[in-house]
Amino acid sequence: MRGGANLPLVGTYNRGVVLEGIRSSGAISRVELTALTGLTAPTVSNIVRRLIDDGLVVEAGQGRSTGGKRRTLLTLNPTACYAVGVRIDLQGTTYVVIDLAGRVVARARHGESSTAPREIIRNIAGQAVGLLGSCGIDKARVVGVGVAAPGPIDHERGMILDPPNMTHWHDVALRDELAEALGLPVMIDNDATAAAVGEHWLGCAGTARNFASIYMETGIGAGVFIDGQVYRGATSNVGELGHISLNVNGDWCFCGNRGCVELYSAPPAVVAAALAARTTGSWPDLSGAAHDVHADFGRIRTAAAAGEPPAVRLIEQSARHLAAGVLTMVNLLDLDLIVLCGPAFAGIGHLYTAAIEDVLTTRAFARRGRPLTAVMSPIGEDVSAVGSAALVLHSEFAPQMLGSRASAEV
Repeated sequence: MRGGANLPLVGTYNRGVVLEGIRSSGAISRVELTALTGLTAPTVSNIVRRLIDDGLVVEAGQGRSTGGKRRTLLTLNPTACYAVGVRIDLQGTTYVVIDLAGRVVARARHGESSTAPREIIRNIAGQAVGLLGSCGIDKARVVGVGVAAPGPIDHERGMILDPPNMTHWHDVALRDELAEALGLPVMIDNDATAAAVGEHWLGCAGTARNFASIYMETGIGAGVFIDGQVYRGATSNVGELGHISLNVNGDWCFCGNRGCVELYSAPPAVVAAALAARTTGSWPDLSGAAHDVHADFGRIRTAAAAGEPPAVRLIEQSARHLAAGVLTMVNLLDLDLIVLCGPAFAGIGHLYTAAIEDVLTTRAFARRGRPLTAVMSPIGEDVSAVGSAALVLHSEFAPQMLGSRASAEV
C-alpha cells in the first residue's frame, strides 16, 4: 500500500493511509501499522486514537504472542457508517447498501416505468430512502450515495453525457439533482470504474496496485488502478477498451473509430454472428430485434455454459477478440491483474479468462518479468452497484491525492 508522510499538512492523507491499512489487513496492531505505513509510531498512535474516538475503529482483542506482550488488534467498526450504491441500466436500477467493512447489508432491483431521466432520478431517491428504512439504517449514518452509469460522463460536473444505449440521457446533471432530492452527498462514475473500486474494496484485487477490471454488459469498458489509485485520465473516461481498434479497415463504430473491439466481442456482435449462422439451421429461437439483445445473448450464454458446440464457438471467438484488446491495455499500462466482471460474463467467464491468460502468457511484452493473471470477479452481477457504494467509502476514507475527489455536497 502507499506509505504515509510525516508532514503537518497531510493529516487527512495519513488518516486515509492508516484506515486503508486497517481495512486491507482485517485486524492489525499499532506496531504492524507503523511498519506497514511508514509513519512514525507517535503519528500512528495519534491517528488511531482519533479514529477510535470517532467510532470508525475498535480494539478487537489480542494478537498472538511473539515472545513479548501480546499486542492489541485494531479493526474497522462495520456499523460506524454506510454507503448506498446505485447502478442505472437499460433494464432498470439496482440498489445496494454496504457497511464500512464493505459487507452488503441490503440490495434491491427495480424496473423503470419511464425513460425520462428526471423521473428516474426521483424514483432513485425514493427507492434508496425506502431501502435504508427497510433495513433500519438512519440516513444520518450514510456517508453518501454512489451511482454507476454507462459512459461517457463528465466526472467533474457530475453529468451523464450521451450514453449510446440510453438515448434520453443527454447532458443530465445526475449528481446535483440526485443530491438535492436525497439530501445526501452523491458521486457518479462510469460502471467500469465503479466495478474496479468494488474489486479493490471487496473483490480479488484488494492488494493489487496495478490492475484493470473489464466490465461487459451491452458494451465493454475497463476500470483501472495505477499504483494503488483509481486512474481516470483527462476527462474521467479512461478505459474504453471496447473502442481499441483491432482492424483499421474494419466497419465503422458509432464512436467514430473503425474495427473496434466491441464490433467483434460485445454481446450485440455475438448475437449478430449467431443470426448470420441461421442459414445453417442454428439459433431458431433468437429474436434478432435490437431491444432483445440482452435476451438473445442470454440464450447463447446459457447454451455455451451447457457446452453446446455452436454456442461455445461463438463465445470463444468473442473471447479471442477481447483478449487482443486486453493485451494492448496490459502492454500500455503494465498491468499484472485482469478481473472480469459484469452480467455478460455470467456462467461463461472461464472461456474468457482462458483466452486472455493464453494471450498474456504468450504475447504480453513484459510476460517474463512478472506473472499475468486473469480471473473472474467473486462479487457477482451486481458488481458495479456494489462498486459505486465502495466508491463513496474509497473517496471518504482511502488515502487520496489532492484534488482527486468530486462529489455533490448538500
